[in-house]
Amino acid sequence: MLQKFPCPICSGEMHELKTPKKLQCYFCGEIGDANLTCEQNHFICETCRLATAQEIIERIGISAREADPIEIANKLMVHPAIPVYGIEHHSITAVALFRAVKNLKGEKVEKKDIKKLLALTQKIPYGSCGFLGVCGAAAGVGAALSALLKASYMSDRERTLAMNCASEANIEIAEEGGPRCCIESVYIALDVASRAVNQIFGLKMNPKLPIKSCKFPEKAPDCRRERCKFFPVK
Repeated sequence: MLQKFPCPICSGEMHELKTPKKLQCYFCGEIGDANLTCEQNHFICETCRLATAQEIIERIGISAREADPIEIANKLMVHPAIPVYGIEHHSITAVALFRAVKNLKGEKVEKKDIKKLLALTQKIPYGSCGFLGVCGAAAGVGAALSALLKASYMSDRERTLAMNCASEANIEIAEEGGPRCCIESVYIALDVASRAVNQIFGLKMNPKLPIKSCKFPEKAPDCRRERCKFFPVK
């Protein structure tokens, strides 16, 4: 008898199919043979199921088709390899924003673009919000905007725009108080960044922030609960 275990995506009970069927992988979108699924037909291909945190961020950064960075970030944050707290959220913020903007603009994303963002954001240390006064999620949107604008330390307007976005994100995250919540920081940073890219690129990005409907409180031991605007109302 198959041991019961929850779906990592919706927490519903997984069950074995009598006959395998073709389903789309929730993470990468590829079609595969599903032997297990939940009532909502969630399916994870073998490559995504076994992926490390870095691998799944890169994989979704290359394959995501959503124009909402919050949707991309949420897809990543439910993956079993992504911890509730950690430097992975710095990369998630950068990749989700970069990919969503590219999708809205109808531009192609190269694997090297995602790899470069991962390499940059992985240098942001764990606990930077407390030890450096700079949240890694805020730095992540700065990295994404710099990449989108092709900014460098020698740039003029592009450097200013990226720094302004990262600064605004850092301020809004700081105003929420502590202790830190990486998930909350991702949401706030992407909200700030969405306003910035709409103004800079003339886009209409409208992120669906999970106000009062966060899916992660029970996984986060330091959750501020009712003090957080994302804490779910039952």
